Amino acid sequence: MTFSTDEKVSSRLPVWLRKKIPLLSESSRIERTVKSRGLHTICREGLCPNRAECYSRGKVTFMMMGDTCTRGCRFCSVGKGIPGKADRNEPAKIADAVGELGLNHVIVTSVTRDDLPDGGASLYADLIRALKRLDPVPVIEVLVPDFQGSVESLDTVLDAGPDIFSHNMETVRRLYPEVRKGADYGRSLNLLKEAKNRKEVLTKSSLMLGLGETFEEVLDAMNDIRLAGCDFTAIGQYLRPGIEQIPVREYIDPKRFEWLEKKGYEMGFSEVTAGPLVRSSYQENRLDLKRFSGPKRPGLL
Repeated sequence: MTFSTDEKVSSRLPVWLRKKIPLLSESSRIERTVKSRGLHTICREGLCPNRAECYSRGKVTFMMMGDTCTRGCRFCSVGKGIPGKADRNEPAKIADAVGELGLNHVIVTSVTRDDLPDGGASLYADLIRALKRLDPVPVIEVLVPDFQGSVESLDTVLDAGPDIFSHNMETVRRLYPEVRKGADYGRSLNLLKEAKNRKEVLTKSSLMLGLGETFEEVLDAMNDIRLAGCDFTAIGQYLRPGIEQIPVREYIDPKRFEWLEKKGYEMGFSEVTAGPLVRSSYQENRLDLKRFSGPKRPGLL
């Protein structure tokens, strides 16, 4: 059994990937809050299919360090090239936006900044400290790049005390050279493993399907993530954001996602979210952190 197919994939989305666009009143509020501070979101820059839905529910995932990435991942719509100077005031601006929006769970990611000595780890640490000064303090989730494997950068982030530490594997080992140029499967796994070994923190990683991976490769990747100590995983369908990105090889039937979710629990994950429109920060994945070991914090994801 495989997930991949050599047949041409239809350009027409299957029925399970079509969704109604919610009302835009809440979306407009979030857009104004973000734009007024010169901030970015992965929701917009990554052309996320859930953006309108999440915005309508008052949910947003911030993206730090500009809108230009130093890597060339072929699945991502975020701009690639030479980034500008990092804004050291950005963590304070994000914390201010979080306070205005009244978010009780904050997810922040970033472009990859291989041009910075610490990969931007100090900015993540500044952000976590800024968010902890809010009243009430939100649940803090950071979705970080691989920091080129630097344990010093990893420690910088972990020492600031995030509630959830996330790093996405994205795809199976075999497809890394094609899909994640500049990344390394083993290095990403080791980052997750080191995070769990070095601090008492909840960890998370995600996969996207439909890039030509086989059934066995998906299970192997899930098992690798679990063996790295991850508490949570999310698995969703890759959707091509534009003609410059790698094509979709297959649209995965929802029943396959249901089966993978069941297998994830059998592997020992505390929480598994799998479905066609699931993303690493998709707000349908509601986690009551009080149920899990590690930081005892109120709030839902």
